[in-house]
Amino acid sequence: MSDINQALVDEFRAKAEAVNAVVREAADLDAALQYVVDICAQKAPCEMLADEPGAEKGPLGPNGVPTRVKRIVAAPTLDDERFAKLSAACEAAGFLCLREGLRNHLAGIDVGFSQAELGVAASGTCMVNTDSEEGRLAGMISEINVIALKKSEIYPHLPAIAEKLRARMGDGTPTYTTFITGPSRTADIERVAAVGVHGPLELHIILLEA
Repeated sequence: MSDINQALVDEFRAKAEAVNAVVREAADLDAALQYVVDICAQKAPCEMLADEPGAEKGPLGPNGVPTRVKRIVAAPTLDDERFAKLSAACEAAGFLCLREGLRNHLAGIDVGFSQAELGVAASGTCMVNTDSEEGRLAGMISEINVIALKKSEIYPHLPAIAEKLRARMGDGTPTYTTFITGPSRTADIERVAAVGVHGPLELHIILLEA
């Protein structure tokens, strides 16, 4: 798929927003990375939900645990050139930018960034290649998960991506493919909906023109 189907873009946005995802548009990946820096600056400091030796701790957050003083952005799947740009922007803002070593920050990070391989309009879902552990962690332990998705890679429904899934899994190599629809939520406890229990509190999807 190379052309942008505006009807699919509109449907994807509507379905993603219906499950509480924040959907924004950007001209390109560089603009999306600037959004990552901006959203990290605007959010409340990350709460540290576990002990992390050596991390500077701030005031207690809403859950009664310390907040992280130095904010962290994780972007493990970026190429060298774009990671260098993001890292420089984060450094200028006083943030730490990571591409590896996320196991050392399992107490929680502020913003995790990844790029979707495709989107499914029928459910507002992003499909992300999470073969690497770093990529999986960036989308699991972040308070805000930001995913960049090209408008030209939005498909109408799951049957439309069957061939892509077969190609991805067909060579016998173990793969991890994650389908993400909205922020983490559960209603396991007394049927009361809770957000962020098993993953990010917020999902931001950046729709890219290119």
